[in-house]
Amino acid sequence: MNTVNTNQNFPRPFNNNYELLGTLGKGGMGCVYKALDKKLKREVAFKILDSTSDQEAIKRFYLEAQAMKELDHQNVVHVFDFGSQGNQLFISMTYVKGTALSDILQQKSQLSFEAIEIIIKQIARGLLYAHSKGIVHRDVKPSNIMITHDNRVYLMDFGISYIQEMEKDRLTQTGMTMGTPEYMSPEQCHGDEVTVQSDIYSMGVILYEMTCGKLPFTGNKPIEIALKHVQEPPPPPESLRPDCPPALSKLILKCMKKKLNERFHDMQEFLDECDQVFPQEDTHAQKHLSKTGSLLQQSTISLVGAASRISPRAIHRKLTAVAISLFPLIMILLVLLMLTHKPGKTLGELEWNDALGNYETTSLEPDISGGYPLSNLNDKDLKTAWLYTMPQKPQNPVLTLYFDDTKLVTHFGIAVGYQKSIDDPYGDRFRSFKKPKKLTLETKDGIKQQVLLENVKGMQYPTIKSMETSEIKIYLDDVYDTENRDFAISEIRIFGIDLQ
Repeated sequence: MNTVNTNQNFPRPFNNNYELLGTLGKGGMGCVYKALDKKLKREVAFKILDSTSDQEAIKRFYLEAQAMKELDHQNVVHVFDFGSQGNQLFISMTYVKGTALSDILQQKSQLSFEAIEIIIKQIARGLLYAHSKGIVHRDVKPSNIMITHDNRVYLMDFGISYIQEMEKDRLTQTGMTMGTPEYMSPEQCHGDEVTVQSDIYSMGVILYEMTCGKLPFTGNKPIEIALKHVQEPPPPPESLRPDCPPALSKLILKCMKKKLNERFHDMQEFLDECDQVFPQEDTHAQKHLSKTGSLLQQSTISLVGAASRISPRAIHRKLTAVAISLFPLIMILLVLLMLTHKPGKTLGELEWNDALGNYETTSLEPDISGGYPLSNLNDKDLKTAWLYTMPQKPQNPVLTLYFDDTKLVTHFGIAVGYQKSIDDPYGDRFRSFKKPKKLTLETKDGIKQQVLLENVKGMQYPTIKSMETSEIKIYLDDVYDTENRDFAISEIRIFGIDLQ
């Protein structure tokens, strides 16, 4: 998606909102252009399909847009806009300045284990997120995976994600209509139901190809390749790459088991096993980093330019830099608030000395069978979220916080709807739950105010009116819809002034 074809006369307008800058590629769904979103002043990837195409193509086009607009994750291309203009349909999405994994594999057949670790974990995290939204990709392959100069991996092309039964019984001369033969699971080749484990199989083929430098199954015709996926075991990875660690070989082969019950059951199980294959401490990538220094400072080194030399902490450092850059803004706001209150008092984080509420109802932490206590709410550890079933009586508070004396509360911060499952060098992995949408805060004197929360991941500080109180009751008014029965509060942070 990074090579712009300049053979056409560009730039040219598409409509009042978009200006086409160059051609990025052409596929079965239409042309993809690099374009300028003139309203938001940003470059986007712009896919166009002529509506004179057959009805099936038009349906697939809208299904792709509908599937992708539901996804918002750092490893998934995001859809900003879609619609029609005249007789042309369009989708506006993230413009990824990078190179397809397929191009990297053509240039360098076997990747280093450091590069494999970075790529496969990001692919798995993107698929884990999509699966949590009920979306199966169905066409996971290297050409649908983009890698940027700073080693961010993006999953693209969910265009066949929602197509359930269409053409599933046909294997055509030009290949399977619902996937790419070299990366299709046995059940997909059969025309059976496709599940998250089908994506796991396809990801296993990619992992095999990155490790061994070649595909496990090839053939002259799509049906020939499909039969091999159904009938033949893949050659052991160590037979093609003698230095392949046994644990990695076992991981690959488990992804590619013919029977569903012998594969990983979901992407979380795969990621957990990855943590054993690629240990968090003293990894190959970390050893290499200690020898070369910060790869972020070496502009010529990246997955695209040299797949064997990548810092596993690149993404983690980038996120840390963003957090640090926001800190001065928060401090300025705090100083301004200090100036509006009583002199001689200091604005800071307030700690409660007692809390009333149930323990978490679902224990995700294996070492504590009964769950963790309410102290999770201010331990600054997102791995210990407080999980709670929806209250039967909304008029009762879900939580009450008690202070040792009267406080002036100016800020109420909360992280909701998720629990961090594990730390790794590439970012945090989360389990998702219901997110509170509206809360009511009540002081000891019975003064109430409603708080509106955004449907976002991370700490948020909704606007509140300052309140003097020695206790805060928290009522749950509404939640964002999800299938999970529990809601989660990961952290609560309260700022204000001690009036005593």
